[in-house]
Amino acid sequence: MMKHLQKPAVQMVLLIVVVGIAAAVFYSSRKPVNAVVNAPKVNKEGQVVNTIVAEDKTVKQEDRRVTTVGDDQQVQPLYVQPKKQAPPSLVSTSSKSTGQKPPPPPPYPKLAHVANPVQEDFTPQAPTLFAPRGLLIKAALVLTVDSSSLETPVLALVTEDVYWNRKLIVPAGTQVLAKAAQGRVRDRIEVKGQYTFVWADGREYNISCIALDHEREADGTYGITDGSSGIRGQIIKNDQYAELKIMVAEALQGLMNNNQTQFQSIYGLVPDNTSRNAALGGGSQAASAYSQLLTKKLDQDLDFVRVAAGTQFYIYTLAVFEPELASVAGLKQGGKEASSWQIAQEAYARAEAQNTARAASAADTAAATRKAEEEKRAADRAARVNELIQGGSPAGAAPAAPEAPTPSSNP
Repeated sequence: MMKHLQKPAVQMVLLIVVVGIAAAVFYSSRKPVNAVVNAPKVNKEGQVVNTIVAEDKTVKQEDRRVTTVGDDQQVQPLYVQPKKQAPPSLVSTSSKSTGQKPPPPPPYPKLAHVANPVQEDFTPQAPTLFAPRGLLIKAALVLTVDSSSLETPVLALVTEDVYWNRKLIVPAGTQVLAKAAQGRVRDRIEVKGQYTFVWADGREYNISCIALDHEREADGTYGITDGSSGIRGQIIKNDQYAELKIMVAEALQGLMNNNQTQFQSIYGLVPDNTSRNAALGGGSQAASAYSQLLTKKLDQDLDFVRVAAGTQFYIYTLAVFEPELASVAGLKQGGKEASSWQIAQEAYARAEAQNTARAASAADTAAATRKAEEEKRAADRAARVNELIQGGSPAGAAPAAPEAPTPSSNP
């Protein structure tokens, strides 16, 4: 059987049979059902007139109504669309039925504008370019410094580049401005307090430092006093015999006091009232005054320390060195020593004070507005009460005068 089916002739016959059956089924499905066709009519001129006969049939809303014309042309069915039902309402399921908690709402953005902003606490930030405390900066004096002056200026230049963590902190050639302390300590001049570093472009930076001695030997080693406090100089004496003069003046004062004649009194020994004792007493007082004057000059002018220009010394920093704070005229630091976190803290304090003042002003304005509204409401109530008292007349209107009686004609 299978061998016969595999022959081409048999397969062609089967294909023709299947195509014929499909065509018959298609033709039968195209015939009209329940079509009512009226017989054609002929008019006086002999032409066929197609007429449409209406059906006398009651149909429902859902049934189709079909009619035909005389030439067997089918009219498209006409039916009324049924009304659509309303869509079902959405029913929200609670978290108890599902057993899951609803997701939390998203947080508000940090930059949202709110009526009462809350200022965050101040948090200092570490600088990006800095050098720690205890930095040694090599410098050399440009001007000679004497300890005899009360306001001795100190001008120096940085002689070597200073690096920290492979970053340049202070370039060579930077000017250094400071002020020497009053007086001297042995053969040293103390230079401590605020130092001002001036860059080549004019930027200034203030920091607390202290000057240390720099002693280097001829063989390249450092002396025993290297790094000690103060800049070492040379002691200068204007009067080499000042000490001898003081000793002579004190001796003369003692001799003159001893050569005076005295007598015993109830208060003790008292010099006699003679010309000789008067002269000796005057000489003793003059010798004492001269001795005190020499001693005072010896402390100030007669003996002082002079540090020549070109003397090398160390600048020891007492605070964190932040070169990023350098600015023209020292505007970032306000002309005084200040670190980055101190500047940020001062800015935070100013902003907090401004916010507090702004909030107080807003509160005062709100209180004044409420007071004005209350006064206006009180005035409105008083006006309404006044209107009720006067019988509906407008507030502030004067009452009408009574009419005069009409004179009668009868006596």
